[in-house]
Amino acid sequence: MAVVLLGGLGGCASAVTNDETDAATAERTAAPTVAPTGCSSEFAVDYGDVVGLQDVTDEFGTYCHTTIGPESEAAIYDSAKTDVETLNEFGFTEDDAAEALPVALRILTEEVLDSSRLDNYSIAPAEWFAANSDYMSTKWQPAHQKAIDKDAATLGMSETSGIIVTDILPSPLARDGGARASSAVVRLDRVHGEEPDGGEQNLVFSFSTTSTFVATDAQIVALVLAADPNQIEDALRTSNPELFDEADNSSLIMTGKTLLGFGLESNEQIIGSSSVFQLYTDQGLGIVE
Repeated sequence: MAVVLLGGLGGCASAVTNDETDAATAERTAAPTVAPTGCSSEFAVDYGDVVGLQDVTDEFGTYCHTTIGPESEAAIYDSAKTDVETLNEFGFTEDDAAEALPVALRILTEEVLDSSRLDNYSIAPAEWFAANSDYMSTKWQPAHQKAIDKDAATLGMSETSGIIVTDILPSPLARDGGARASSAVVRLDRVHGEEPDGGEQNLVFSFSTTSTFVATDAQIVALVLAADPNQIEDALRTSNPELFDEADNSSLIMTGKTLLGFGLESNEQIIGSSSVFQLYTDQGLGIVE
């Protein structure tokens, strides 16, 4: 079980306007060089619950950065999944939940699941955080920046400063102009209010996700051997011959649970987050459990 983020669900968010948030998101996702192919090409067909946002080119090639699809099930607010009693107990309303939901989904799909560092580890964690953390409250940002600087923590696996999925997938993933995840399923499980010990009131969204990535057999074998020092390649060849048939038709499945919390002052920036992810092959071989 990979703990990708156990950030404190506490902090004070500064209010921002929709225009400011949209501008910040556009600036953040446009940081790499933008190419004229990819999201608008033949590859951008069907990615499950996400759709193409914009083309991005890095040193490995061009891919389609994705965001939540407007017609996905999770994008439609469902009062049946909302614990109204706890919302009211901690100072929130269903209107707050409905307003914050699209922001939570945008953060989940564009950043947690599909950041520039999903499979590109050339940027230092602290450098990435400084350039891409504006969707967090201004009070929460310095605390996590300090934790990263002090502990030299990664963005993905630290219990104090992990923020996004990173450092667990092959580098690079596909650069064929399409999305790096061939499919992404996003489900909203619950909306509730809470106040963690020593924290502040939170409007919390609980999500379940499943992402599928195309990878070469060699990439998957390398991941398996790196994840388990006791694993022997010859034994893996016997137990999972499909990884050595040179067909390169295997894929990686990543499942996860993510919580995103908003404070009383803004439905535009999160004040806390936590995620747990598992990674395995399409044949059921566990890599990160």
